[in-house]
Amino acid sequence: MDESAKPASLRADTSCMAWRRILGVALGVVAFVAVLPGVAIAVDLGEDVDYDLVFPIDGDHHFNDTFWAGRSHGFHTGQDLMADKMTPVVAAASGVIRLVNWTSQAHMNRDRCCSLVIAHDDGWESWYIHLDNDKTGTDDGNGWGIKQFVHPGVRVEAGQHIAWVGDSGNAENTSPHVHFELRDPSGTVVNPYSSLVAAGGNDVGDGPRDPLVGGARVLSRGLNGADVRVLQQRLEALGHSVGGIDGQFGPMTENAVEAFQAAFGLEVDGVVGRTTKTAIAGVEHDDDSGAVLSVGSRGSGVRALQSSLNEQGYEAGPADGIFGPLTLRAVLSFQKYSKLWVDGLVGPRTRAALSMG
Repeated sequence: MDESAKPASLRADTSCMAWRRILGVALGVVAFVAVLPGVAIAVDLGEDVDYDLVFPIDGDHHFNDTFWAGRSHGFHTGQDLMADKMTPVVAAASGVIRLVNWTSQAHMNRDRCCSLVIAHDDGWESWYIHLDNDKTGTDDGNGWGIKQFVHPGVRVEAGQHIAWVGDSGNAENTSPHVHFELRDPSGTVVNPYSSLVAAGGNDVGDGPRDPLVGGARVLSRGLNGADVRVLQQRLEALGHSVGGIDGQFGPMTENAVEAFQAAFGLEVDGVVGRTTKTAIAGVEHDDDSGAVLSVGSRGSGVRALQSSLNEQGYEAGPADGIFGPLTLRAVLSFQKYSKLWVDGLVGPRTRAALSMG
């Protein structure tokens, strides 16, 4: 029912009840953590944590850090563990099955197969999404890729076989994998990358993703997370005070962003999107003759870059040897058109694509 359609007295009662429930849950979490002094709680959304777990895939697999990567709904809040269909999935930690297909009821939403949530003994949770939902040898969506003993409320032990890898849900048109999430006792979703590597995961990427430059989230006042914390650290390093590095995008962080944007000739809006992220990353590189050219670089290497971009129809502005906002926009456009990684940094691949040598 639409809340606005309820009688005023019921809305007030409902609101009161809701606050009581929230307070109860909060006190419950505090009490739970109090009796488990060794339980850690993450500081930020997306924090790369060191959590002792069993790798969730029992078989050949690979992955790379995809937390913060762009998705149609915004950004990715887990790790995609790639493996063949029907590779066994095991419990990352001991605990109790809390949800099967997003319900704690006995019917287990069989038409929404297949996913699991395990409530760990220490208050953390692990989520397993895109489990197999096909009959053997098919992609018919009529299978059940969860072990028969698994029901809400059932206890499982770390390393116990609970399901199989698949491509259910919105992964039907992707390679089989398990979307794995880890949440701390407060419900904060964290980045399990380092924990998975420590558990023996086959990381085929380039290490942990930079939450700021490698992240898809557009940052603005009111947000919080590991990406905001990195933003604050870099702004402070560049001489723009944020009033304390706390992972909270408040008014002082907004002021620091605006000061940075003004200093580099960017649009001053206090919002940290791709251009501002690239500019912040760029000023950390100081190389006019070697591998990387970026915002803030100066000299003959930048002049050659600008000339090359202008010759190919990308408006980099006058070839004055100063890597400013016009040159940055031209580089971003060229990288996008050339199907390169769009980061505004002119390294060996972008140089080669521009035939700069």
